[in-house]
Amino acid sequence: MEISDDFLSRGKSTEYSSRSVFHFTVQKKLLKEMNFDNYVEYINNYEKFVTSWMWIYLLDNYYQSEGLQDLEKEILSTIIKKVRDALEMTKDKKTRTVCAFLFHFCEMIQKDLVIPSYSLVGVWALNTTDTESFFACIQSFLPDLEQQILAEFQDLEVESKFSSLLVKPHDEIFKRVFGCGKQCPFCKVPCEADGRHHREHFASVHRPQSLQRFGNSHAKKLHYSLCSTDVLYNDKFQNSDTEWKLHPYKDYRDCYPNWYIQPDPSIVASDYWKFVFKEFNHQFAREYDALPADLPEEWGEITKELALESIKKSVYDEIAQLVRKSV
Repeated sequence: MEISDDFLSRGKSTEYSSRSVFHFTVQKKLLKEMNFDNYVEYINNYEKFVTSWMWIYLLDNYYQSEGLQDLEKEILSTIIKKVRDALEMTKDKKTRTVCAFLFHFCEMIQKDLVIPSYSLVGVWALNTTDTESFFACIQSFLPDLEQQILAEFQDLEVESKFSSLLVKPHDEIFKRVFGCGKQCPFCKVPCEADGRHHREHFASVHRPQSLQRFGNSHAKKLHYSLCSTDVLYNDKFQNSDTEWKLHPYKDYRDCYPNWYIQPDPSIVASDYWKFVFKEFNHQFAREYDALPADLPEEWGEITKELALESIKKSVYDEIAQLVRKSV
């Protein structure tokens, strides 16, 4: 948890300030690399792709800085202080035996440091030892113990440290930027609403349904319509949620009352995915065993720069809206 907080408080934390900004960061990177396989993975296995991407990002971040060592020192110092405080409070109870001393100590420290009873078996033999001497021995040993643990940490690789944690830092960060985990019922873009308990799901940018693996299960040819455009008209869809009966897109909330798809007659907001579609039209067709889509000629005029600008505008518009709400 501390690693997650530390990472999000650093300079790069702006990339994780909201779901929209995070999605923009990932999509910008994908656009720069223009790797088809990465796009297929991102579209069809969003959670796996982003978690893996975040894992590598975290490792690179801490490989290149001493931030993790500073954090280890801070956490360990806090734990050692709690141990000292628990020892002092136990000493004040004036217990007569080492067993009683240890029992009270473990009870006081259990919220921060769980000490299994089996690990103390060898200490029970000291039950006749004077508790004052036992207390002094532990207190004198703590500084060396702290340095010993820090030295052991320094010998470990960052990846090994992260892998051994019960709560994985990249999983924790992912929860914060992933939100509720719901996806658009048509094009599978992830919900961008903040928090995990919002009433309505939405996404600022939708994409052609044929870009996802099951978007054309009954089609022999890829199609390029956007759900944000379809909801304006009388076109119909069918899937397991409609029991394979045709249902008007404009009445999609009959089936998905918790989703709000912003109608977009201009479809400028989706220039990003238009560009990706037209660049990889034939690759998507081969990947999904279909024929390439007959894309509009004007899509050929969309450049990488225009694609980037379209997702930039979506993020800037959201930030401006949040600022207005806070004023």
